[in-house]
Amino acid sequence: MSPHAGFNDLPAEVGEEIVGYLVDDDQQQTETDEPSALMLKKHEKNLKNFSLVCHYARALALQLLFLYLKVEMQTTSVSQGTSKHNADAHLQGLKGVMAFIQRNNLMRKIRALTLLFPSGYQLGQHIMADFKYKAIKMVVQLNPPTLTLMGYPALLGNLLDLTVDTRDEWAFGPRLQIIRLRQNHLRSRAETSAIWERPTSLMHSRPWDEALFNEGSSLEAYSRYEFHTMTTPSVLHTHCGWQWWSHLPAVLPFLQHFEFVAIFPLYDHMVEVSRAIQSLPSLVSMKTQLTPSKNAKYNILEDRERVGKAEISDVWSETTNSYRFLAQSISKRSDEEARLRRWVSADTTTNVDEIVGEYLEDDWVLVEPGVWERSDPTDL
Repeated sequence: MSPHAGFNDLPAEVGEEIVGYLVDDDQQQTETDEPSALMLKKHEKNLKNFSLVCHYARALALQLLFLYLKVEMQTTSVSQGTSKHNADAHLQGLKGVMAFIQRNNLMRKIRALTLLFPSGYQLGQHIMADFKYKAIKMVVQLNPPTLTLMGYPALLGNLLDLTVDTRDEWAFGPRLQIIRLRQNHLRSRAETSAIWERPTSLMHSRPWDEALFNEGSSLEAYSRYEFHTMTTPSVLHTHCGWQWWSHLPAVLPFLQHFEFVAIFPLYDHMVEVSRAIQSLPSLVSMKTQLTPSKNAKYNILEDRERVGKAEISDVWSETTNSYRFLAQSISKRSDEEARLRRWVSADTTTNVDEIVGEYLEDDWVLVEPGVWERSDPTDL
């Protein structure tokens, strides 16, 4: 009797498909949960455990471990007056990653690149310029389909050449934020302008098709006096003397899908976010989530420490008004201006469909709970 075939006898393609399920949860977590350093380590832990099963499993797991590359920067802060030796430590980290990739023939094979900047990570202005240059160069050379940045708002703003307004950051508490940029297909040089030949920011280092901004929770701010006057620390709400979002058409001309996650955001902040959304010339679909995910590990409104002195009625009022403004701003655009055809709300705990339906024009139809679609005027 011939022995039964085992896992080691599976074709490589089948084995890779099986192992791929170990990393699928990572994307959904990034989209719906409050940002934390642990959320991006789940697939890494699963893959490392799987790699211990046998030599064949290790070979399969290692391929994905390095194709989904996560670079966690050192937490040693570097200020303006530190020595060159300490400053170089931050730059050597990126150099070391690139050297590893080149040694193992991973160039142009990286499917996703994540740069994680943990609590306490700081860079002086002169070091930031060098760091940005090397980070942009890495992204251009690797050309990953997905780039994820996780860090605190001010640092993310520096990486994207945006000045984040942090004057009220104390009221929101320390919170990591996530920016995920994705290109769905590679474009020829003829399809892009010279801006991608020598990019000055990670935002326009590649011709991105999709963007996700996960800003975490603003619940703590509701405990402050006159919370509605406070400025949310965010790369989408910058401290500039000009309307920064008017530059987005040049920076993100190909962006077709936009996702925004912010748990109980302030209304004034959503006004700025809406302006950014409306300025994107190629936007076809968007997804919003302004309340905790139905799959959240715990109910944030039952956490007394985080709720503090906040009035729950204020929290829901700001959320409701935010959806009203989004719907109104979308409806105000003419057919010639608006390409947006699909709006998905991930909020299942509120009467979003009723709120949105009250302000959207008649050419928007609720096709299923939380999903609105707009008919193409050329088809009418």
